[in-house]
Amino acid sequence: MYSFTSRVRYSETDETGNLSLRSLMNYLQDCCLFQSESLGVGPDYLKKRHRLWLLSGWQVIIDRCPRMFEKITVETIPYEFSGCLGWRNVSVSDENGICIVRANSPWVYVNTDTGRPAQPDETEKSAYVLGERIPMDYAPRKIKLPENMAARTPVPVIQEFIDTNHHVNNAQYVDIAVNIMEENMRSASAPDTVTEAETEARGEQPFFVRELRVEYKKQAILGEVLYPKTCLQDDWYYVAFTDLNGHVYAAVAIRQ
Repeated sequence: MYSFTSRVRYSETDETGNLSLRSLMNYLQDCCLFQSESLGVGPDYLKKRHRLWLLSGWQVIIDRCPRMFEKITVETIPYEFSGCLGWRNVSVSDENGICIVRANSPWVYVNTDTGRPAQPDETEKSAYVLGERIPMDYAPRKIKLPENMAARTPVPVIQEFIDTNHHVNNAQYVDIAVNIMEENMRSASAPDTVTEAETEARGEQPFFVRELRVEYKKQAILGEVLYPKTCLQDDWYYVAFTDLNGHVYAAVAIRQ
């Protein structure tokens, strides 16, 4: 188990004063990397060995978004190694110790010389003390996309999307997907199920995300174009980011 404390910065919030979803995703991912670095098996160590842990997906359940200036604790628990996969939970708790965000994520161990999955050696695995999975309703790792998804405006991959692995950062897909969902729902004039007064009382945004699932399948690099496709089905809003030939970079499922 590894944890760190923080205070929600103004620069990390959205227009309502809540921690933005993109910032939340960064907190979750950073916590995982902080632990690896603290154990001596972080990105620099892996780079020397021509290895890399690639995030394969997320399931995030949000009971409440942290507010601006709120003190939070972010904690991660790795709980399983299986072949080339490593599994871990991440959670966010408020200053009273109440868990307000729970997440599950698989990571794929990759040989950067071949670009293929590999198995971590015992030295790397033994650096982590495995714990128990946190209580949550676990979803499948893979997302089944609906048929007949509607094409949306293409999104060019620009420099600010790119991270140190030279491909689109994982949180960027989530940020773009939420923006597409909000724009689509506004243009459709979809009726809100919650009144403005109720929203203000709870400190929530009209498009408050209660659960998020992401599956990363292919890396997008600078200069490529993301072709989003969307569909609303069974209370879930799906966004698939594909290349020109329909191959999926990432699939996102959002439940309000």
